[in-house]
Amino acid sequence: MTAFIKWKIPAIEDVEVNLLLNALIDRYGYDFTGYARASLKRRLSGIKHEFDIQYLSQLIPIVLYDKTVAQAVINSISVPTSEFFRDPPVWRHLRASMLPQLASFPRINVWQAGCGYGQEAYSLAILLHEAGLLKRSRIFSSDINPAFLDEARTGCWPVRYKQQWVDNYAQAGGCGDFADFFVEADNAMTIRDEFKLPIEFIQHNLVSEDVFKEVQWVVCRNVLIYFGHPLQELVVNLFTRSLERGGYLLIGRGENIVDLPEKHPQLELLDSSLQLYRKRIGMS
Repeated sequence: MTAFIKWKIPAIEDVEVNLLLNALIDRYGYDFTGYARASLKRRLSGIKHEFDIQYLSQLIPIVLYDKTVAQAVINSISVPTSEFFRDPPVWRHLRASMLPQLASFPRINVWQAGCGYGQEAYSLAILLHEAGLLKRSRIFSSDINPAFLDEARTGCWPVRYKQQWVDNYAQAGGCGDFADFFVEADNAMTIRDEFKLPIEFIQHNLVSEDVFKEVQWVVCRNVLIYFGHPLQELVVNLFTRSLERGGYLLIGRGENIVDLPEKHPQLELLDSSLQLYRKRIGMS
């Protein structure tokens, strides 16, 4: 009688994760060591399945010498979640309460960190347009991943997502026809040029790079949730230093950073349900 052995798929070990992350740092300059370990392992499990390997460590020598594979791994780790007017109640509150205050700045620079495929940056452009602020605004949308930035610059998406985004826009307090912001052709919807012009898509590493512009508003939603606490503190400090006094910081509603106001006294919590902060006027 033939005996069959059922092999158990080995769990990813911390030593494998550390070796892979060190390879990405040393060879390509991407530092994911501060990412929350549980979330990181889930994404690395998907990478194992994608490459059909038993052990994560099998990928390390390939990553070191094959830039295409390395970029695929980087893309999988930093995969974005992006849609127009995601979490509509946040946008509705911004329209009603924050934008009238933001309008007091003579020039408005917005840093949107973690651009994904660009939907949030273009949502900001539409929001500022409807508030009459876009003509004196500049949006800097950053990401670590050049592939995402390239796709975001096209401003083009399959039309199958349209209804979901129409609903988001309406629930967010949109005052126009969502379709008016796009040109539709060949089952695709492309954002109109007037909403592309105020946006600059830039490659920026939140972990290793410094402030590049003084801004009046920082938007970073659903990025910090993947970071460990030390990295969260580092990035919030970066955002705080980039803000002009009286400027605003908006993070994701699920990103409950422990003791953020206590560790960053320059930031005043305006709304805990929305994770909206303001840099105190009397502090630099």
